[in-house]
Amino acid sequence: MTQANHLFVSAGPDRGKQITVTPEGIRIGRSSKNDVVLVDPRLSRHHCRLFFRPDGNLCVADLGSVNKTYVNDIEVQETVLNPGDIISLGETKISFVPEGSAGKPAGVIDLGLQTTSVRPARAPRRTGVLILVAVLVTAGAVAIWIPKLLAPRRSGPITPTIARPQAVDLSVSYEKVMASSDNIFRYSLTLEDLTLKIEIDDLENNRHVIERATVSADLVKNLVRTLGGSGFFLLSEEYIGVQPDVVHQWDLSLTMGRNTHRTRVLNRAEPDAFKHTREILEAFGKNELGLWAIQFSAEKLQEMAQEAYLQGKNLSDEREVKYGNLAAAITSFKEAEWYLQTVEVKPDFYISLRGLVTECTEALEKRYNDQQFLADKAIYLKDWERAASELRILCEMIPEREDERNQQARKKLLDVEARIQALK
Repeated sequence: MTQANHLFVSAGPDRGKQITVTPEGIRIGRSSKNDVVLVDPRLSRHHCRLFFRPDGNLCVADLGSVNKTYVNDIEVQETVLNPGDIISLGETKISFVPEGSAGKPAGVIDLGLQTTSVRPARAPRRTGVLILVAVLVTAGAVAIWIPKLLAPRRSGPITPTIARPQAVDLSVSYEKVMASSDNIFRYSLTLEDLTLKIEIDDLENNRHVIERATVSADLVKNLVRTLGGSGFFLLSEEYIGVQPDVVHQWDLSLTMGRNTHRTRVLNRAEPDAFKHTREILEAFGKNELGLWAIQFSAEKLQEMAQEAYLQGKNLSDEREVKYGNLAAAITSFKEAEWYLQTVEVKPDFYISLRGLVTECTEALEKRYNDQQFLADKAIYLKDWERAASELRILCEMIPEREDERNQQARKKLLDVEARIQALK
């Protein structure tokens, strides 16, 4: 098997660092979740992977990095490394020294660690590697414990630090591009360290959207379980077809634990496993960031927004007819706002829409306070039947059960109804 202890960082911020590839392979990047962490700012969080093929050859594979991976100045997706090859990642260069070389490649700083055997009388290379590992472990322990020893002592119970479960070790890089002579539509989704980011560019409709959110570890765990059975990791790297005058491309890279795979589909029907996987990711992104409306054109979004706006106006005008009309009007106005979220040129009724949202919200709050006063007065006077009636009006006025005002009114109503039953 190719000896991995002949990989050295020959250029870049980590110049002089020796890299060892384990039998399971390693990931390289800026994220602390990688097996080898480099401080090069031009690296992606998970930039590339080094691994052994069954025949023992050492390979490098790009992980959908922004600045790409190069071997001997040629961009690669995945390739076998040969002795003397130089891997370029951002400003970093990693040299693969030929087996049996007597020293490090030119430009590598000697850290004074006996990581290679250059004299027969010295300890074998394995000893040098162990020494390096021991030094790194010791340095890590010092870096972790010295600040703790110097930190001021605190009284009271100490809240334990809970390590992030391995199950959330998921990285996603997905891009969809639909281009023709009339328009270019680009959709990008990334998920890294529980941070979800979606970018949308729609030139024809003059829309540019960037949304971010932090998602819960539990949701990512569920996503990992779902994606694990999607069949994506069994797909080929590329599926290329031909369509004149258009570009329909899907490019998806997944990293789950130590498993990494990237597949690109260009101008042909998506394989079922690929389509299933990207639909899961798109639905996850839209549910988390509330971007379902992007599937419609700007004209359709304005049409739906105007319909919701007019419905809200009617409900607002009839606020005296039913107690719940004012809350329903606010819901319709917010629905109209949601439709217009990704429309860059707002329609003429947008200013009126924003004003009505404020007006109806203030009016509902005043009505709620007045009605709550009537209910509390009836409770104080122990007029339980009247109190129950006033509280039911409150619940109708604020119909959303998630609303704290509705929850408070319902709790009081349950107590009042219990008292009425006890008196019968």
